[in-house]
Amino acid sequence: MAEVFMSFDTPISDELGTYHPRVVGRQAEDGMWEGWLEFLPIDGGGEVQVGPVESRQPERHDLVYWATGLTPIFLEGALQRAKSPLTVRVRQIEIPLSDAPARKAVTTTRVISPGPEPVLDPFEIGGRSLDILKQELGALNRPRLINIIASYDLNPGGEDLSWMSDRQLVQFIVTAVEAQMVQRGR
Repeated sequence: MAEVFMSFDTPISDELGTYHPRVVGRQAEDGMWEGWLEFLPIDGGGEVQVGPVESRQPERHDLVYWATGLTPIFLEGALQRAKSPLTVRVRQIEIPLSDAPARKAVTTTRVISPGPEPVLDPFEIGGRSLDILKQELGALNRPRLINIIASYDLNPGGEDLSWMSDRQLVQFIVTAVEAQMVQRGR
C-alpha cells in the first residue's frame, strides 16, 4: 500500500497552474522500495499529476532519505515528466507468412564441348568488364581464341572464322558475349 513520505511547502508552478508536490512510495513486489511524486493542484481544479517511479531503494529509510534531498529544480523536472510520460515503443511480434522455405532454384550450367578446356570463361570476365575481357583475350593465341568460341558456343550460326585475324576474333568474342549478356538480362 502506498504512503506519503514527504510533503513540500513550496509550491511548483508551470504554464498550466500551481501544484503542491509530495513524495509517495511503497514496497514493490520484488521487495525494493519505489518512490514517485504526486502534484496536487492548489486551486482545487484540474487533475492530480502522478509521475513515474523516480527512485528505487533497498530499504524504506533509504527512500525517506532520498526524498529529503529533493530540490525545487528536481521537482519542476518531475512535474514535466508527470505531464509528459516517456513513450516506449515495443516491437510487435511478427508472424511468418509462409510455412516452409521456397524450393531450391534449379540452375543450368553451360555444357562445355569435349576437347581442351578453355583458359578463361568469357562470361565471368565480361560480366565484370568487357574492356578487361578484351585485354585478356588479346594476350591469347589463335587456337585458344577458337577454343573459347567453340567451348562457349559463341558462333551458333557456324560462320567461317578462318579468314579473321586474331584481333577480329577477339572482337567477335567480346561482341558475342555482350549480345548474350544483354539477351539474358531481358
